Amino acid sequence: MPESLTARFPMSPYPVGWFRVAASNALRPGTHQNLRIFGQELVLFRTTSGVPRLIEAYCPHLGTHLGKGGCVEGENMVCPLHAWRIGGDGSVVHVPYSKATPRIAVRSWLLREVSGQIFVWHHPDDVAPEWEPPVLFEATDSNWTGFLPARTWTLRTHVQEFCENGADNVHSTWLHGQQSVTKSVEVDKHVYTHRTAQRFTFFGLVKALAKEAEGTLDISCHGLGIVVERGQVTMKLTMEYCLVFFPVPVDDTCIELHSVLSIRRLPTELATRLLWKKSAAEMSAIIDQDVPVWESKKWKERPVLVAEDGPIHAYRSWARQFYPKTQATLRPGQTG
Repeated sequence: MPESLTARFPMSPYPVGWFRVAASNALRPGTHQNLRIFGQELVLFRTTSGVPRLIEAYCPHLGTHLGKGGCVEGENMVCPLHAWRIGGDGSVVHVPYSKATPRIAVRSWLLREVSGQIFVWHHPDDVAPEWEPPVLFEATDSNWTGFLPARTWTLRTHVQEFCENGADNVHSTWLHGQQSVTKSVEVDKHVYTHRTAQRFTFFGLVKALAKEAEGTLDISCHGLGIVVERGQVTMKLTMEYCLVFFPVPVDDTCIELHSVLSIRRLPTELATRLLWKKSAAEMSAIIDQDVPVWESKKWKERPVLVAEDGPIHAYRSWARQFYPKTQATLRPGQTG
């Protein structure tokens, strides 16, 4: 049986925030997907009118899984066993063989569809959203490729641990062969931004164009479920990119990490496609280097930090807000 994350991390595996459940173009009208998120089985569907909905997977009648054999009909999900219609708000709207319609509902979840992605709001106390997912201009700007899926990982780590990588400057040098120096740290309620100067010495993409390259990288965490990395690399040409990671809590044993990438278009479509493909491969290789560390690392409540480590303390202090008092027994550790 997989080890619970709580054996290595003292905070709840399900922090407050927006978390990605699907790419918009992967959920066509009249289709559905089965999900496991926050330790629960859910069904994501898009109504025939185009509205995305997310509800508990089990029919309130006899507990049949709605997504396994069920289908979308109009604005409702149809149970495969007795054809009960369940609306997007989770309520039973029709029982085809009865004049009575029980006044009962399964849980429904609040969604937002932004920048080509579908997000769900999670709060353990069902508090209304305290902010909105960011609108990313790279999704629609014709000078950019738009966001294309890069890769997905299943990882035995915590969503907060993934996001902390962006604050850990020195690991970039020793693990990835990149130098990262903090220029500034900005905190605005639910958004944490770490602006850095970068020097790429062993970056595979650069080797063919220059022995060394410099650039900038701004990492913005919108809660713990949306990490936006905007970078610029200068060599024989200037490359601009926006890489977005979506760490999603599956259950108390693992997370899923989704990634999408958009780059500013080059003069030719062929050059743009080749650079996008190479950039996605480089990003994937870098994350692969982190995986064994994440999956074996144990949270240190009072880490011993030196000045050069980067703004890890500031990041952890900011992240505490995503664990309400109801989760006090599984709170974020302190950095001392």
